[in-house]
Amino acid sequence: MDPPRDANDDILPFRAAAPTAVPPNQRFSLERLSSAFARLMGAPATSSAKTAVAKPQIALEPDEAPEEDDSLPVTPRMIVEGMLFVGNAEGKALAATKIASHIRNVSAEEVDQIVGELNAAYRQDETAYEIVGDAAGYRLQLRSDLGILRDQFRGQQRAAKLTPAAIEVLSIVAYRQGVSGEELNKLRGSQSHAILAQLVRRHLVRVERAKEGARVARYHTTSRFNQLFGVSSPADLPRSEDLDDS
Repeated sequence: MDPPRDANDDILPFRAAAPTAVPPNQRFSLERLSSAFARLMGAPATSSAKTAVAKPQIALEPDEAPEEDDSLPVTPRMIVEGMLFVGNAEGKALAATKIASHIRNVSAEEVDQIVGELNAAYRQDETAYEIVGDAAGYRLQLRSDLGILRDQFRGQQRAAKLTPAAIEVLSIVAYRQGVSGEELNKLRGSQSHAILAQLVRRHLVRVERAKEGARVARYHTTSRFNQLFGVSSPADLPRSEDLDDS
């Protein structure tokens, strides 16, 4: 037998409607997902789905977010110093224009200014290195006054001094690239073959022949000569009127 109907049932039908229950398996899945999400975000898991979903929001507060903005900004000074530290494969100097081409809104003149600031900082901090510049560009290297320490560390011996006769022969070869042994003898008025052989052994002079098996040998200075005398090529050597033909 049906229970008697209340008079208000027709006016407020929703009061008689019971809340729809969540199936146990669905509630269990929601709680599991919420709990897993909370653990993923670093919040403690709870048995309430509502609490578990709300908790992860705490982990997203700005003061707990990854501090990406605190990284050290890259400045033109850092780029200049880094390029000079790395250098290039050939070991050549880096021109200011070359350095400036890799830095946005920085000119070659500003690179020169940055190099001066770096050297000033090196001197103040008493570092073991310095930036040296010439017509070819800039190099970062060990301070010149510490060169002896470098040689001792590497176990290198001091280069033997050249005799006045060897210097004379080397000078003639440097200013007269491709000179032959006979031409050297005439210019000096004495034999030069033994001295030439010594300079070849020291890798200051190299021998070239026009054709394989040719008897006439021509002598040229080497890249080691350029390095020791601080020039990029023999053309950079100072000119001497004493070596002009007369």
